Amino acid sequence: MYFLVDVENVKNAGLRGSDSLLPTDHVILFYSDSTPHLEARHLEDIRDSGCGFEVCKLLKVRKNALDFYIATRLGEIFGSGYQSTALVISRDEGFQSLREYWANRADPPRRVLVSESIERGIVSANMADRRTAQIRQRMKMTDIGGFHAACEERNRLRRLLEESFAGTGLTGRMEEIEALVKSGGSPKVIYLDALRRFGRKDGLEVYRRLKSSGEL
Repeated sequence: MYFLVDVENVKNAGLRGSDSLLPTDHVILFYSDSTPHLEARHLEDIRDSGCGFEVCKLLKVRKNALDFYIATRLGEIFGSGYQSTALVISRDEGFQSLREYWANRADPPRRVLVSESIERGIVSANMADRRTAQIRQRMKMTDIGGFHAACEERNRLRRLLEESFAGTGLTGRMEEIEALVKSGGSPKVIYLDALRRFGRKDGLEVYRRLKSSGEL
């Protein structure tokens, strides 16, 4: 997927989702002397993803100059034979004209989407893949009070388990023990799972301490 980023328009906010880039993606940053900097984390995400990466700096300031650069580069991309989705990352509504042109006047039609950030662009592309599902999950609206309550419960459980297993040889496996408790199984199921995960000796010890703690 191609991402043509209007850095002058979206700045750092437009790079949200840079950590979801894939080696099969291609990112082009269009910028000028007025916007020569981005947060290092986004640039590092682009580099570390292994995706195609290029920059295009405005040579001379003119009205809407970067918009023309983006439109021209998009034409080059499709003209070279690229037939998949291209995303223009900008809040400028004028780019909807690009979308209309490539969808309705090009032969064959091409798919251009306009979005305010990389992550929202990926979601708008509506691909049935793992990346899209993960981003949707991260963007899902969550009740603040309920989330806080879950955090408090997790912290309570961790403190209790740390106290219950202090001084044992199992302190380095607290995440596994926590996962065992959170599995929601019956005491019998947890007993069998503990034996499977930790072996007979340690599994029996895990089960005994969980039972003594009141978590079963």
